[in-house]
Amino acid sequence: MSSERARLEEAIQQLLVQLDELREAIRVVQARTLAISSEIQEIRMAFETLSSVQKLTQREVLASLDRNGYVFAKALLLATDEALVRIGKEYYAVLPIDKVKSILTEYEKDLTEELRETEAELRRLTELYNQIQRRVQEYAASLQRLRSSEKQ
Repeated sequence: MSSERARLEEAIQQLLVQLDELREAIRVVQARTLAISSEIQEIRMAFETLSSVQKLTQREVLASLDRNGYVFAKALLLATDEALVRIGKEYYAVLPIDKVKSILTEYEKDLTEELRETEAELRRLTELYNQIQRRVQEYAASLQRLRSSEKQ
């Protein structure tokens, strides 16, 4: 086996290992992107719900017991001017609804920025993956040509 052939085979193997590592990194970043998008959606739904609560003229409401609306229960709102909001990892505060909506807006801004950064990272990883994949194809074509010329 020629040294050129051995060099190409080794280079292809190294690039294939890099492709596997990049594939896993892409999977992780895609999952993070989906999680952030889902969290932004939840914040938007909470904001809209609070806006609806502020407009209520009655205190009896139907409250969904799950995210998909499979089960509802009648509930009596004790207050329509305050809400409990998470202000830290394990800390909550009862605040006026307008303040809670302001906090939710800030959370959404932060998450939107994080989503932009995550999507940029995903684009960067995908481009790198494509570049390495093209290089593997080039090396494989060169290896094929070399093998063909060795047989002659």
